[in-house]
Amino acid sequence: LGDVYKRQLEKAASQAERAGKIISRIREFVKRSEPRRQRVAIGRIVDNAIGFAEIDARKRRIRIDSFVPSNAPDVLADPILIEQVLLNLLKNGLEAMEKSESDELKVAVILHEQHIEVAVVDRGHGLAEPERLFEPFFSTKTQGLGMGLNICRTIIESHHGRLWADPNPCLLYTSPSPRD
Repeated sequence: LGDVYKRQLEKAASQAERAGKIISRIREFVKRSEPRRQRVAIGRIVDNAIGFAEIDARKRRIRIDSFVPSNAPDVLADPILIEQVLLNLLKNGLEAMEKSESDELKVAVILHEQHIEVAVVDRGHGLAEPERLFEPFFSTKTQGLGMGLNICRTIIESHHGRLWADPNPCLLYTSPSPRD
């Protein structure tokens, strides 16, 4: 039992440290500084984001399944910012599935010639006007501020990628794939 508590405390400490880094990076980003791009495995970004979303997923009894090809190239990205974007997309997907009969949210990395695509696929209620999601102050949530996806799109675009939504079932973003 002692080891279980120790692991939980270590995870909580890690999350607190990460929260501090996120606040710092978003503050820098809002001040219009360039993202701190580095070569990073897209699988690590996906795993980290899922790790943080799993608590909410368990509460909602939703399973998050991921597919990252073993040959997925590294991306040139600010891992903290991209993890935060992916976490936001995952949380939105989980919320959209609130009254869904499905219990599975999917994250898939799809390889293309010059870029990779990361798809967050939920089985929620669908979207009547998917492009409006990115408008400042537009929200489909009663308590939403309507800034989250707008900020996410700005972060992705600062990485030379693109963020968009399909009516159902997913939010997608692309990232250029660095070549050796």
